[in-house]
Amino acid sequence: MDNNNSFLKKLTKPLLMIVGPAAVMTAGVMGSGSTTSLILAGTYFGYNLLWVAVFTIPILVIVQDSASRIGVMSGSKGMFQIMDEQIHPMLKWFFLIPIIILAFIGNMGQTKVMVFSILTIFGVSAPASGTIIFTTIVLVIGVWLTVIFGGYKRIEKIMTGVLFFMAIAFLLVSIKGLEHPGNILKGLIPNFPSNAGNRSSLQFISAITGAAIAITAVLAFPYFTAEGGYKKQDTSKNFKKAILTFGIIRGIWCIAALIAGASVLYVLSNHLQIENINQAGQVLGPILGKWGTIIFSAGLFCSAYATFIVVAQLLTYFSLDAFKKDWKFNIKNKRFLVLFSIFLFLPGLTSFLWNLPALLAIVAAMMLSILATPVTIIIVIYLMNKKSFIGDNKAGIARNTILAIGFVLTFLLAYYQVLQFLRK
Repeated sequence: MDNNNSFLKKLTKPLLMIVGPAAVMTAGVMGSGSTTSLILAGTYFGYNLLWVAVFTIPILVIVQDSASRIGVMSGSKGMFQIMDEQIHPMLKWFFLIPIIILAFIGNMGQTKVMVFSILTIFGVSAPASGTIIFTTIVLVIGVWLTVIFGGYKRIEKIMTGVLFFMAIAFLLVSIKGLEHPGNILKGLIPNFPSNAGNRSSLQFISAITGAAIAITAVLAFPYFTAEGGYKKQDTSKNFKKAILTFGIIRGIWCIAALIAGASVLYVLSNHLQIENINQAGQVLGPILGKWGTIIFSAGLFCSAYATFIVVAQLLTYFSLDAFKKDWKFNIKNKRFLVLFSIFLFLPGLTSFLWNLPALLAIVAAMMLSILATPVTIIIVIYLMNKKSFIGDNKAGIARNTILAIGFVLTFLLAYYQVLQFLRK
């Protein structure tokens, strides 16, 4: 018995090392929309956009760790309350309404991805509408039951496991690409490839960056650090966790997803005809043999599952905090449980009414969200340099430089998105 316990401790040690807000948020940003952006970027442009996936890693780590420090130094307040007290009470409304709309659309897409992923695992390739509706209802209720009674701590544990599974699943999918290290190294050199058909490389740069530096993720971290009970003395430990989760684990997944598309799909003569993740999975899966499709679909299901839960959780935090209500996730907070359930069930159970491709909603939401990301990073920079607020955790030269690069990058991409919109 002791030997068994010792083995289990060794097996779960890596998981226990990263359990916490960073693991929850990392799993949340590794959603099916991010997966789609990366795999299709590889499908259309080969390894040419690999540098974007790598370049955004340090920016993501520093931005998210800064948001974490803001939450800790505030005394476990939510970001909207921090905005009220440190900047201006009206600022939160600039974020709240667009976030609710985009997150609702995104979670409709996440639900459809979960449904079609699970049907693919069970070998259902052309499901009838009744099958889709039934599967949707069962899945949404199942997701709700896995988290609603356990509170925040259960979500931490679930997301940590999901995080590892996603990284491993997509690493397996990308194995073929590792046979060509020279192509991978060339992809790390910044370049802007020409259009692939009617698809602009800048659109995919925007989608990859928007997925990495999502406004909801940045605004959410103070809530997670408060729920996790972190204090000022934990900032160094949290930074190490951010490097491990956002930097290493997410980095492996991010690079693996793009390499999977570049190594298998880009070389096909009809690669520009692949329009969605389901078509990509049908080609990628058989490359791994009998279990290829199952591995790919399971990884995709987990990515949608994680984001679906985290997004509903964030919407509940934001909404309650905006109206100065108790936003803590525990079984005694009935207001939280009701609102959280609404944000799960409403987009989930109406998802089959969405007639456009499932991933289109998610990718569109990510591309639109980047418009507000520069403002979010400016808020982070301001708070991280406000001595009266942040105290000894005031940002140094290196942190400010990376945050500034993040701002410039997202601002330029936002400018591009506006130009694209005006030209239509």
